[in-house]
Amino acid sequence: MVDPLSLAAITAAVTAAAGALGSEAGTRSWAALTRLGRRALGRAAADPDPQPVPAVRPDDPEVQQLAAVIYARALQDAAFAADLRTWMRESEEARGAAGGVTVHNVVQGNARVRNLIQANEVTWHSTR
Repeated sequence: MVDPLSLAAITAAVTAAAGALGSEAGTRSWAALTRLGRRALGRAAADPDPQPVPAVRPDDPEVQQLAAVIYARALQDAAFAADLRTWMRESEEARGAAGGVTVHNVVQGNARVRNLIQANEVTWHSTR
């Protein structure tokens, strides 16, 4: 089992949250993550005028930086680490309940399959 507070696990969770921003659950998860990020940076004061969720892509460098900042804080602050574990669990559950995808391919009978690709989303760019 991967330590839920490893940098790799946190980066994966932050990246998944950024990738889920198109859904309501993803937006809520990102907002909660943003609050954790503010706490990690010492800016936990309530924002009287919350900003809209920015357009973020999972591969943006800011996503990696946010994960690193949160990881560093979790190593230093047990209460923050507990809140982070809660966010990671709830975020994963929300993504699963709100459209997390499990792909099942069944090949049976006399099917002749040369290559089988199992995927959640496939982006295809053709030059034709």
